[in-house]
Amino acid sequence: MMHRQAFAGSLLVSASLIAACAGAPKTSSLSPRPAAREAPPAAYQAPVAPAPAPAAEASGHADVNTDNSLISNGSVTASSENLLSTASAFRREVYRLGGRVFAEQIHYGAEAEAGAQSSAATYRIKLLPRLLPDLLDWLGKHSTITAQDVSSIIAMESEGDASIVRADVQARIAEIAAQLADPALDPHDRAALETERGRLTGAAIADPGAMADNTRRVAILDVRFEAPRRPDPYARGTLVGHARGALLGLGMLGRGRGNRVGGGVAIGGRSPVSSFEVMGYAGRTMDERAAVTVTLGIGSYSRAFGAGKRSSLNPYVGARLGYAYLDASYVAVAAELGVELVKQRGVLWTVSARPMGLLGSDSLGAFELGSSLGLAF
Repeated sequence: MMHRQAFAGSLLVSASLIAACAGAPKTSSLSPRPAAREAPPAAYQAPVAPAPAPAAEASGHADVNTDNSLISNGSVTASSENLLSTASAFRREVYRLGGRVFAEQIHYGAEAEAGAQSSAATYRIKLLPRLLPDLLDWLGKHSTITAQDVSSIIAMESEGDASIVRADVQARIAEIAAQLADPALDPHDRAALETERGRLTGAAIADPGAMADNTRRVAILDVRFEAPRRPDPYARGTLVGHARGALLGLGMLGRGRGNRVGGGVAIGGRSPVSSFEVMGYAGRTMDERAAVTVTLGIGSYSRAFGAGKRSSLNPYVGARLGYAYLDASYVAVAAELGVELVKQRGVLWTVSARPMGLLGSDSLGAFELGSSLGLAF
């Protein structure tokens, strides 16, 4: 009996030990886990204002209105030392900006002849109005703009009204979006802003006039490139000083005979005839007195031969009236027919013939053949 109790007790103790060993890992597996880390509270990030765009380099030429709903047109005239290369680069720039060249005419001569057409390249282009300032800036950097006349007019006032309203609606929607991004916004205010944003968005979509100016119009621009005009001192001069040499032949009428060599100076306008002139003629012998003429002339160029605008071979006619002394005093009256052989770079070289009458108590007839060299100033 005692053995059975001892065996039962030992069996009970063994079972308790086995249960204790098996229960230990279960107890550890049920131990509380460390709490998960909470996400940091969301902080409202205020929209960062964009950095101001760098100021565009001023070209010195007026910008045009860049609204695509406008009709823009105009003309620009520019000069360039390298006419052909500038014209070619301009064409490439137009196509790079998305425009098109609709007309092109190029005339180029290495040396412009008298009366010939000056070198020039003309274009008619079309591109979006908002790209006109870019093109004008390009022209200002690669050539010298000498004339610019560009204007813009809106096609329909309703399009302009729709554009203004749509811009205001878009600005308000962007403002609401910035306010809704604030996590601390009151729920009642958030609901009101959501309602207003939905109303504005729906109104912009439902208004057919709001999209009326989506039709893109083009700007039409006439561009002319010219070779720079070389400054001509003669063309810019207001007065011309002349030095003249002449041979005076006497004996056409009256008693006088023989020839005299003379020289003198004159000052006047751009025409060689329109001048005040003083001439002196040497005597034929030591005993003979020198002759003097003081005359004032008027004249004009032949329109059939360039009207005096050519750089050479400009014919002209004129008349002179004044005083002459040749052994006696006379009234000098002369007609003049001449040709400007050279007229450029401040230099004027002419040859002329003058039938002359010396009117007095004993009238004389004379004929003068001479040449003069003038300098503009």
